[in-house]
Amino acid sequence: MDRYRDFSLEEFVWDKSFRNWVLNPTREDDETWQNWLTANPDKREIAERARQLVMSIRPADASLSNPEKRKAVERIVERLEARNADQAESPRSPWYMHRALRIAAVLVVLAGMSWAFWFRDQQQAVNYELLVASAGVEMRETTNTTAQPLTISLEDGSRITLDPGSKVGYPAHFKPELREVFLSGKAFFDIAKDPSKPFFVYANELVTKVLGTSFTVRSYDNEQNVSVAVKTGKVAVFSREDPDAIAVRSSHELTGVVIEPNQQVVFVRKTVKITKSIVPEPEVVVDGKTAPQLEFDEAPVSDVLAGLQSAYGIEIIYDKNIMDECPITARLTEMSLYEQLDLVCKAVGASYKSIDGRIVVEGKGCKNN
Repeated sequence: MDRYRDFSLEEFVWDKSFRNWVLNPTREDDETWQNWLTANPDKREIAERARQLVMSIRPADASLSNPEKRKAVERIVERLEARNADQAESPRSPWYMHRALRIAAVLVVLAGMSWAFWFRDQQQAVNYELLVASAGVEMRETTNTTAQPLTISLEDGSRITLDPGSKVGYPAHFKPELREVFLSGKAFFDIAKDPSKPFFVYANELVTKVLGTSFTVRSYDNEQNVSVAVKTGKVAVFSREDPDAIAVRSSHELTGVVIEPNQQVVFVRKTVKITKSIVPEPEVVVDGKTAPQLEFDEAPVSDVLAGLQSAYGIEIIYDKNIMDECPITARLTEMSLYEQLDLVCKAVGASYKSIDGRIVVEGKGCKNN
């Protein structure tokens, strides 16, 4: 037993004799270890840490030859030990009982499995630290400690604008087949287009996949919702809970919940539910330098609605035959989208509602008014 005097936390976790004592104790083993701990009281704390970690990850149930699993153990133990050194823990709440350790323990056993099965326990919320710890590559990290947005340029030409108090982890060099970053907080992404090398943003339980576009992600560890809003292009959003997550991630196309300009998705972490809608304040999507013409003189309402759809990139559903009957004169340039819709619908006795990121306009037509 003398060799255990110099054991680290990780060495205890992977030691066969120690694991057997923790997972399948015999009277003889328990007596041996208890006597050793009595004789070495200074090792009791680290042994208890290792015991709790073994109980959580149950490494005896998995192959110890998996190099990814071993790397995951190393990264997580390093991070937890560093955090333990930097932050004094409350005596009422031992280090091994803290939420970060319990989540990290889940990560270790899952490190050798398909990533789509990560974090199935909904009571264990995923956060930025654990995502970075399980990334498999060395990460650079930038935190915006200023009161102003901070722009970061990546090696592929993409740019990330971090809100104050937010942080992002990213590799110095992207993998050959994909680009991945990890977010805590809120950031605007302007991604360089590369269809052969999709770009992924991991934000708590939500994954955003793009080929080249601009969008905003909001994901704070202390908030119950994660949201993604698109400014230009298309974005695919999916949860790790999605049974088709592997196929969505590996596909060369954008599949899953696909959103376009002025659309957003909100992911409710507790219920694992994704809702698609229109952003609260839609903006005109300008193609090149030509601003859309939103002034109409005795034009059919169908033309007005088609103009709004083109200007905002939001699908507007209506009965063209009915709306062709209604002429309208309107100057809509200085109004918001919802003000424009209110004015147009009021003028022709119609109404509208937002459904699944689209606008549906309903009315009987001018001849029935």
